[in-house]
Amino acid sequence: MKLKLSILMGLLFAFYSQVISQTKSETILVNGVCGMCEKRIESNCLNIKGVKMADWNRETGTLKIVFNEKKISLDAISKSIASIGHDTKLITSDVDSRWITAPDEVYEKLPMCCKYRDEEVVKNHP
Repeated sequence: MKLKLSILMGLLFAFYSQVISQTKSETILVNGVCGMCEKRIESNCLNIKGVKMADWNRETGTLKIVFNEKKISLDAISKSIASIGHDTKLITSDVDSRWITAPDEVYEKLPMCCKYRDEEVVKNHP
């Protein structure tokens, strides 16, 4: 009985270690202005297979993200965010730091309060 329990515990530990080693935490810069932006950005990320956690900070423009790198890449996550209207910038040391610009036609469909490219909107937003 103890042997079976030990084997089972060993297998569970090996499985848990495998899952943890595939999980990565990164930070991405994401342009946005308001609470609607925050909801859109985080919801989009959480709907991506492999993303475990997404938390966008309005004041700093940083998105902290936890994801399974075996299922999704950081670049693919950034492109997905850009596809919903928000420019992104990868800020990791192992990936070239470049902006991924949201398509203009998608950006233009954002609500007025979300127009982060408009200096007046940004300036007048709390």
